[in-house]
Amino acid sequence: MNKFTIVHLSDPQLTAATVVPRYHQQVSPIKKLQQVFDDVLSHQIQPDLIVIGGDLLQNGTVQDYAQLRSYLDVQADRLQAPIQVILGDQDDRTAFNAGYLAQAHQRYYAYKQIYQNMDFYFLDSKWEAHKEAGWLDREQLDWLNKNLHIAPRRRAFIFLHHPLDAPALRSMRYTLLQNNRELLAILHGHNIGGVFAGHLHFGASYLVDNTIPVTAVGSTATYINCQNPHQHEVYDAVDYNVITIQRGIASVTNHPLYLGQQVIDNITVTNTGFAKHRPRLTGMRRAVNDPFG
Repeated sequence: MNKFTIVHLSDPQLTAATVVPRYHQQVSPIKKLQQVFDDVLSHQIQPDLIVIGGDLLQNGTVQDYAQLRSYLDVQADRLQAPIQVILGDQDDRTAFNAGYLAQAHQRYYAYKQIYQNMDFYFLDSKWEAHKEAGWLDREQLDWLNKNLHIAPRRRAFIFLHHPLDAPALRSMRYTLLQNNRELLAILHGHNIGGVFAGHLHFGASYLVDNTIPVTAVGSTATYINCQNPHQHEVYDAVDYNVITIQRGIASVTNHPLYLGQQVIDNITVTNTGFAKHRPRLTGMRRAVNDPFG
C-alpha cells in the first residue's frame, strides 16, 4: 500500500470582518489559517487529503459559509488536494447547509470516502446550538455500524470534532463526546486505524478500548491551557498535524507554527463532568449524507 498523507487541522473559528474574533485574538483567524496552508506548500508536504475538523466559523451566516467554500476551493487547487470539512459545536448547521453545501436542510453532515482501499468516516458530533459537548445520534451510529459491516476487514479511520473520554481528560468531560460507550460498542471488533478529533485547542494522544488510538489536534486559532480545571487560559496559536498512513498504520507529527506568550482570555468552568441531560438514543429519520446507500 502506498503512503497516504493527511493534513489535519481544526477550530479555525473564522469570523466576518464585522465580527470580533472569539477569545480576543490578536491575530486575524483567517491569517492564521492561511499560514497553515502556506506552510504545507512551502514544506512540500504534498497531502493526499486535508481535513478541517470543525468550528469553521463563529456566528457564520449563509454568505460566510459560501465564501468559505470558495476560499477552500482555491486552497485545494493550490495544494492539489481535496479539502474535507466537518462541523463543530460553534458551527451553524442551517447556514452551513445552505451556504457551504448549497442544498436543502439535513440533520447531519456525515459521510464516508474510500482512498487506497481504506475507509474514512467523517462524523457530525455537533449536539445543539451553544453546547460544547458532543453527541452522535442513534441514526448516525446506525449508519456507521452498517457501513463498518459492509467491509469488516478494511482499515477504517474516523474523524469527528469532539474527542473521546480518557483518564487524562477526566476534568474536561463536559466538553467531550458524551456517548463514548455507544460509539465504542460499534467500533469494537472492527479494523479501526485511528480516531482523529479537535475541539480541545491543545494536542492529545491516547488509547481507548485498549486498542484504538485517538489523536486530538490543536487549533489553528488559539491554544487553551486547561491545567487548572476551573480556570482556563487562552493564547494566540497556530497548530496542525500531519497524519501519515502506510500499511494501514497511522503516525502523527505535530507542526506548531506559533504560540503567543500573552494570555488573551480566560474561561471559567464550573461543572467539569458529563452533561446531566442526554438526548434519547432513539431512531430518527434518515439524515446522513450517505453516497453509498
